[in-house]
Amino acid sequence: MEAHATFEHDQRLSERTRRFLMPGIVLLAAIEVTVIVAVVSLTESGSIETGIVGIVPAALAVMASLALWLAMRVRIRVDGHLFKLQLWPLPFKSKVPREAITQAYVREVRPLRQYGGWGVRTRRRDVLYSVGGTTAVTVEFHRNGTPRKLSVTTDRSDELLAALSA
Repeated sequence: MEAHATFEHDQRLSERTRRFLMPGIVLLAAIEVTVIVAVVSLTESGSIETGIVGIVPAALAVMASLALWLAMRVRIRVDGHLFKLQLWPLPFKSKVPREAITQAYVREVRPLRQYGGWGVRTRRRDVLYSVGGTTAVTVEFHRNGTPRKLSVTTDRSDELLAALSA
């Protein structure tokens, strides 16, 4: 019989992170439009296809990566046996058996300063899942005799900590 989840949450980009990223997204879109217009107008052959053949894939790649960033979220799940994290829609996942957890606590983090950004970030044996925010729940555990830390930023830190402590 499958254990029922005691905590489940999809943490999306924080409002602060969205405010931080939006000017950059608008600037990139404006630059892309300007470059496309410039390439088309400078094409000597008069054919639009020859001018934008190289720029369209690059522009689509940039826009797709921005859309992926805006859609990104951390899926957090605690059930009777496991603490699981996934950076959706990417394939990054972490699982910690609950019996391996030695300590769980809430702490303040600065993802950009301490870990170099958002997403899945590592620092030695310390892994952070973050899509913004500064409040993280950290679990300390041992894997193969080595102490490790797994942290996730979430706006529901008290509920997550309670589920891990239950």
